[in-house]
Amino acid sequence: MRAQKLLLTFFTGLLTILNLIAGVIFYFLGLENGESTTAIFFLGCTGVFSVYFHIKTKELYPFHEFNEPLEELSKKYWALHICFGLVLVILGVSTIVMAIKNSVYYTSVAVMSILFLILGLWTLLDTYLLNKFIVSYKERLEIQEEIDDIGNSNI
Repeated sequence: MRAQKLLLTFFTGLLTILNLIAGVIFYFLGLENGESTTAIFFLGCTGVFSVYFHIKTKELYPFHEFNEPLEELSKKYWALHICFGLVLVILGVSTIVMAIKNSVYYTSVAVMSILFLILGLWTLLDTYLLNKFIVSYKERLEIQEEIDDIGNSNI
């Protein structure tokens, strides 16, 4: 699991850097219309928060029981991380659909669309598994505290 987290962090960071650079280049050179430049830059910004999310949560991998307190991340980071994954999935699916609809097939576009789709789904799956682990960890911790309280009250 730790290797997957590191790979996901690497690919997210790489995609984020490319999107931020492309957004700045498109903005200053005026190569694209404003809407797509904004979308590229937005994807880069959410990517930054996604990389931050990965860095802050990498200590939790591999999922195992431990007695250290969990560092809670703000719900904003969770939301931006999920947003990044959803945007990648939507971007991947919409590009594939447009290519099929227009009967245009470019290998580079197909590969990029599939990579966006895979990275987006991987990001969402990682978030789901992490949330599931945190919820079960909190439940186990609560049960352990109740057991400790019962043991201490009998003494």
